[in-house]
Amino acid sequence: MSFGKNLERIRKDRKVSQAALGIELGLTQQMISSYEKGTSSPNVEILIKIADYFNVSIDTLVGYVPKKLNITSAEARFLRYFETLNELDREKCIMIAQTLIQDRELK
Repeated sequence: MSFGKNLERIRKDRKVSQAALGIELGLTQQMISSYEKGTSSPNVEILIKIADYFNVSIDTLVGYVPKKLNITSAEARFLRYFETLNELDREKCIMIAQTLIQDRELK
């Protein structure tokens, strides 16, 4: 997935408007829109600010998954989604995974 699509997905998941994100980053709503449409790309400084604001890695923003990790596409997709969750939702996700494992072990 492209940077623009990732930015849009993360922003919408966090319920942040383009205008609000622009204000936080010192950019216009139009610039955020152009990033999401893929008509413009942020410089490294802005990319870092976006990653910090959403508490995600730059890799997640740009859709990069290192090949040396040797993970499946499903695992990579899970990691991308997991990284966009807030701390409470991450804990819920971990508890769900633990429950699934316990259920499997009981069978």
